[in-house]
Amino acid sequence: MSELSARRRHVLGIIVPQVVPSTYGDAKFKRIDANWKPGAGYTTCGGLPSHVASQLGVTDKCKAQGILGSGLASLRDAAMMQNAWVHHDLSRLSAKDAIRPKPGDLYMLCSGEDGAHKTNCICLSTKTKGRPAKVEHVGVIVSARGTLWKTADAGQPNGNVECARYCERTFNPAIGWLTGETDGKGGKPMRRLCGWLDIDKYPFIKYPL
Repeated sequence: MSELSARRRHVLGIIVPQVVPSTYGDAKFKRIDANWKPGAGYTTCGGLPSHVASQLGVTDKCKAQGILGSGLASLRDAAMMQNAWVHHDLSRLSAKDAIRPKPGDLYMLCSGEDGAHKTNCICLSTKTKGRPAKVEHVGVIVSARGTLWKTADAGQPNGNVECARYCERTFNPAIGWLTGETDGKGGKPMRRLCGWLDIDKYPFIKYPL
């Protein structure tokens, strides 16, 4: 942890433990999403990155750009507006200097054809031929070493009992995919690591670098 920036240490040591672990009905979980209830029809995974951003502090301009929104794509869009989005370059997976997210970064998973992912994160494009990529999950990176990663995530384990947990995820460096969210059927399908918000690059105001 000592090699991490003060901002990253604060995210992992203070902010994330404020709400992880927790389960629907807990006071801690209400800080992620106070309105969710069984049958709500949406996942709470976006609430965790939103909580992290809120605790780090954002300007009115950044707030207007959607960084505090719980929509999955809003995280990526807000990061891109501040040049803090790191798009996962699938063409450099085998490179020795291939970039990985760092502890504290806010990551995104997507699915679909690689072609829908390659050009500037068009993972919600409706014009892409075949099966376009789409955002599947967002969360917080705790460790991205080796092939067994650790993340902090809300929206687990299914749509009837939402909660927030620390999760172990298998990363396949050959294709750039990571174990995804629980699918509600007992499985965790592999998803593409779409990219991440670099929290050292984003202009949060409470813990400037």
